Amino acid sequence: MDEEIAKKLLDELGKHRSIVRPNNQLFLDILLSTDVSESSRFHEALPDRQQRVEENGFYYSLSLRRILRNKNAQNYQPLLWKKAGGSIASALGFYSSDALSRNLRANKDLVKMMMECQEPFSLLGKFQTYDDENPEGILFAATRPILIIPDSKDMQQIYDWEEKNTTYEKEVGFLLRHSKRIGREEYLAH
Repeated sequence: MDEEIAKKLLDELGKHRSIVRPNNQLFLDILLSTDVSESSRFHEALPDRQQRVEENGFYYSLSLRRILRNKNAQNYQPLLWKKAGGSIASALGFYSSDALSRNLRANKDLVKMMMECQEPFSLLGKFQTYDDENPEGILFAATRPILIIPDSKDMQQIYDWEEKNTTYEKEVGFLLRHSKRIGREEYLAH
């Protein structure tokens, strides 16, 4: 990827209101090493490298998952089995960048924003928050997709899509601890 485009994407990432301050060098290295040559594909997968941060008793993990080709966002007809697989993964609380990419392309407003974007690429990332600072010592976690469409005029629409696709979990069980999906209200109330 061209360095100027990569820096523009990282500038936009740094403006996102719901994440920690990104490690620009880490993510710049990832973007510069990614081949985004002309293709009919909508996205290119990025290496699974994470920035981990601890602040105020919370642990955060930020990663970039996909580079999205803005001009390839439209005219998408998902295959029924892929659509069903994405729905099942989402219902079970699995984070799937591929399923989120399909979900994104099914959102006409976001596709329009991508098509109108002057930049060739957008980003899809993943932001996780872990919190065990409560009297019971229960681990609470939130996993939020991060969508960066450069120079977007309607950030609220992007934040609404991210929130709709955010999953919340808490650790349950005594001997065999495991995560259980919970609602946003329960997560915020802890």
